[in-house]
Amino acid sequence: MASSSTLDYSKPFSQVLKEGTKDIHDTISKSEGAKALTSGTLERDEYVRHLIMLWYLYITLENALDAHANHPVLAPTYNPSVLARAPSISADIAGLLQTTAWASHPLHLSMHPLPKPLLDYIAHIQAIADSDDPTPLLAHSYLRYLGDLSGGQFIKRTVLKSYQLQDQAITSYDFPKPGGPAGQIADQGDILKLKNIFKERMDESITTPEAKKVVFEETKVAYRFNAQLLNLIRPPPGQLNDTPAKGLADVLAPPGSPLLGVGVGLFLVHTYLMYAARTNTSLGCNFLSFFGNRGLPIST
Repeated sequence: MASSSTLDYSKPFSQVLKEGTKDIHDTISKSEGAKALTSGTLERDEYVRHLIMLWYLYITLENALDAHANHPVLAPTYNPSVLARAPSISADIAGLLQTTAWASHPLHLSMHPLPKPLLDYIAHIQAIADSDDPTPLLAHSYLRYLGDLSGGQFIKRTVLKSYQLQDQAITSYDFPKPGGPAGQIADQGDILKLKNIFKERMDESITTPEAKKVVFEETKVAYRFNAQLLNLIRPPPGQLNDTPAKGLADVLAPPGSPLLGVGVGLFLVHTYLMYAARTNTSLGCNFLSFFGNRGLPIST
């Protein structure tokens, strides 16, 4: 991966990110988890397990972006009606597990306590959201949403074919058609437009070399966290390779200072309290309705 000191920060920031993260992107794409996810060989329950981890990640990121919707760096790319993933991921989990109350499904319950790399990623995003400067959230927004608009489209086709599903069974990689009527899904041409819109707005929002360096460094951290999530995917027996992709060990090194994993119960309470403080929502039964609205079905 390119060093921040060797990059030309006079270029548009989207170009800086593309050039500066090419090596780590290519390395992660060769990991066992990434290959299992894109090859169509991943067992169905393992794919659901991966989706559940993504739900926890997105609910954290999207709550953080909501909290800083008016921040000058984050506002231009903040567009939850188009980009938000948590509700559609929850819908996919519900469909694949054939229950709307997937929070109480044995597969979900078996994942607790949640894996430490996921808890560390959640804690890291929350720490940025609680800091004096949430600018680095842009790195995580860029990596996740641009990934869904790019490789995510291939993953959807692979999943549909692998599990013999109807197109509407997987919605977490669907985006609304720009300017289209409600419910119309973006086609390949529209997906390209959405990617370009995000990058253009990002380029407009972050222009100084200092800000570009901050977000670039955080993008490297985000790649490492995402590499660790992919490393949690358990490929089918016989598909494991004893020789990891070149450079993957460096990518999987803990990003930044070690972070303490937080219990999922504390994480949910903390997230709700942030939401309640922003919206003057009262405590009590709204705790359950909040997470139901956000995509976590909890039976009461």
